[in-house]
Amino acid sequence: MKYVILLLNTEASASLSEADRQAWYSEIFAWYEKGGGGSGKLVEGGHQLQPPETAKTVRAGGVTDGPFMETKEVLGGYSVLETDTMEEAVDIAKTWPGVDRGLMTVEVRPVVAM
Repeated sequence: MKYVILLLNTEASASLSEADRQAWYSEIFAWYEKGGGGSGKLVEGGHQLQPPETAKTVRAGGVTDGPFMETKEVLGGYSVLETDTMEEAVDIAKTWPGVDRGLMTVEVRPVVAM
């Protein structure tokens, strides 16, 4: 089954110094080079998203700038895993660089097979 991992930036990641940010990005690149933290279950590489202020939101009433969500976490990117169980996908998501330091939150969702 495929699972998408949604990578949510936190306020802690926004306050990193440039040197700390570059070190963190090196960890992230290594996670991808290992096929998902060494799991080999990464089936679609990640895509980082531009900042929220570059977004447009389409609603029934029209189009607005930005997502304007009432949240302290902002979707920063995503990747796709293929695992046998949700638990396995969650275990892989736990290895995402910075989760243990509060730099990101990772949401795991099953993908609907079409």
